[in-house]
Parts: sequence; structure tokens; C-alpha cells
Amino acid sequence: MDYKHYCLGFNKEHRQANWVYYELGATNLTGKASRKNDFRVDPKISRWSATPDDYKRSGYDRGHLCPAADMSFNAKAMSETFYMSNMTPQLNRLNQDMWAKLEAKVRVNKCSDTLYVVTGAYFGSNATTTFDGAGNTVAVPTNYYKVLLRTKTGSTGKAIQDCTDDELISIGFWVEQKSYGNIEPPRSICTTVADIEQKTGFTFFPKVSATVKKQNNPTQWGIN
Repeated sequence: MDYKHYCLGFNKEHRQANWVYYELGATNLTGKASRKNDFRVDPKISRWSATPDDYKRSGYDRGHLCPAADMSFNAKAMSETFYMSNMTPQLNRLNQDMWAKLEAKVRVNKCSDTLYVVTGAYFGSNATTTFDGAGNTVAVPTNYYKVLLRTKTGSTGKAIQDCTDDELISIGFWVEQKSYGNIEPPRSICTTVADIEQKTGFTFFPKVSATVKKQNNPTQWGIN
């Protein structure tokens, strides 16, 4: 499903997205669109979309996959992040603590050449369920992930496919559905894009070499 500045792959069985994809350039966070918390059914998939009452009193937040703050440059784009198709049942103390700090870390890595971001939910064999406002069963992810790709300098002026492997950096983050505490993203969640491809069965950044996808250097991304 395509929206103004992001797209997602929706899972009808789980009633939420498997992944969302968007891009962050140097100017993408300079706008002043205000957050309105206008949670609503996604009209593109109203038959399967969760509702604004979902997860209430369940112990789970309506967690954004594409963060509203990443779309602050455009009011329509920010508003579209509040479609329930972009929400996932996420533990409150994950969503508002370490996960929020990870989202902020992603924003710090925006660049002139564009930062490419995929965020997704993973449903392991021990996935549990909660209910939406209509009593429908909604799967609770066991894990979340992010994969990031950008140029090393951030200012080559090149398209990704025109860059050499040495000009590109990538990383993956694999996060458990648990409270990590109110901490900065730990190195323990850092992994490779290749590893997350193997775990999820999805292919990310198809124009990038396997060598680039095997990188895992947290320091390059501001994680100590």
C-alpha cells in the first residue's frame, strides 16, 4: 500500500503491516507539522484494518512502525502515519523507552544522499494475541526490526546503485517484544541486514551487494 511518503506490506492474517519503507533526506525533518493523534481505520484496507480502539486496556500501545516524527515535514504524510495499518501492539515500556530512542537515533542519521529505512514486525512461533475493538484476534509480534542503508559520507550526490561497496553503510536492528528499560539502543540489538533477511524471509535493498548487507558497525550509526 502506497501513501504520500511511505509504503507498507500489509498482513491480513495479523491485521497489521509486516513492514513499512520510507526515506529520510537532509530536509525531511525541517517541517513543523503538528502531531494530532488522529488514529483511524485505513480506508484503503478497511475490511482488514484495525480500529482506533484496538489494544486499549490490553497492556499494549498503538505503536507506530513509520514514526509520526519522521514525517514532520508534511502534514498529510504525518496524518497518514496514524492509519491503524501502520500500528502494531507494542508494549508500553518498549514503545516509549528504548524503541523511541532507537527511532531518534535513526533520525540523527538522515543525510543529503537519503537514508533508506525499513521497519517491521516479526511473528515467531511463540507469538501471542490480543483483541481489537470489535473482538477480532490480533497477533502480537515477538520481535521488531529495522534495516538502514545510506552512503558513508552522506553527500556523494549519487544514487545507491551507482555507489561502490566502500561508499555504502548498512545495519540491522533486531528487537525483542520486552522492556529493555529507559536506555539508549544497546549494541546487543545490532546485527546485519543479511541476518534480518534470513530471519524474516524478505529481501531488502535488492540493488545492494551481499557484502554491504553483511556490515554491522554500530559505531558508524552512533551506537556505543
